[in-house]
Amino acid sequence: MRLTIRSVAVGLTTAAILATGLPAIAQDSATEGKKVIFVPITMGISLTEAWARRMREHAEVGGYSIDVRDAAFNTSIMSELLAKAIADKPDMLVVHNPTVQLLARQIKQAESQGIPVLQINLQSNQPSTAFVGASWERIGREIAEDIVAECGTGTGKSGKVAVIPGQLTAADSVIMNEAAFKVFEAGGIEVVSNQASDWEPEKARQITATVLQQHPDLCAIFGHWDVHTMGAGNAVKDAGKADDVLVYATGGGDDVTCKAVEDGILDRVWSYDADGQGRDAGTLIDLILQGARNPDGMMKAESPLKIIKAGADFDPTLCFKL
Repeated sequence: MRLTIRSVAVGLTTAAILATGLPAIAQDSATEGKKVIFVPITMGISLTEAWARRMREHAEVGGYSIDVRDAAFNTSIMSELLAKAIADKPDMLVVHNPTVQLLARQIKQAESQGIPVLQINLQSNQPSTAFVGASWERIGREIAEDIVAECGTGTGKSGKVAVIPGQLTAADSVIMNEAAFKVFEAGGIEVVSNQASDWEPEKARQITATVLQQHPDLCAIFGHWDVHTMGAGNAVKDAGKADDVLVYATGGGDDVTCKAVEDGILDRVWSYDADGQGRDAGTLIDLILQGARNPDGMMKAESPLKIIKAGADFDPTLCFKL
């Protein structure tokens, strides 16, 4: 059973506050002086910077602190940072899981010690107090359905698709692939490549260049994050196939993404709006610090989706600026 922000907030905040995403509390509230530690995969990218910005806005109003501990894409360091964070006994942890398993034991440890954990956008196999993020099943299914409509049975096209995850064991990749491959199987799509880029645009570019050499009739690319998928899109442009190969991606929807769509590097992006996710995370932190819990499971705030498309339907207002 899911408990949404709105339902858990009854008695603690108002619907108007939640609708606007404004902080739910004042500085003389029960959150004054409390400490929250945020352990992201990395800072310096629009996704995590947007989350941190919005969480800090809530913290400033609520009188509590947000301590960001940057793992800089190093999973070993991330485990060490989370272990140290648990030892510091904060009032709450926010974690951004690189894989479904890496932080599972530590999330369980924190919860067992009474430290509530909010997982943001990428879930571990280990449940926790709360989750804010995208519905990866929905995104995987919807993108796959769009690819089938463009490349599948009856379109006269090859049906060949390359999938480029960030990490094969990341929650988004696991869930999106499972959902997408079911649709692909029924729609006459052949997945000719499913290679991880390790979140690196240059590696995604190299993977794509090789696939295009092996399959010059490739119809579409499904990248699991807009930042590295831009490398794939550049490879398509360099090969002179921008009119033949559709480049799909997911992402947080910042203005860099919109520029890539406008420039024809990406064709269609399913955005989960990192700016909005940051506001939702801040609201859940406010509520959890005041004692809100879902007795039947995790508190969840699912991110609404924005679809950014190239061409006549391009709308730059769907993206946010840091």
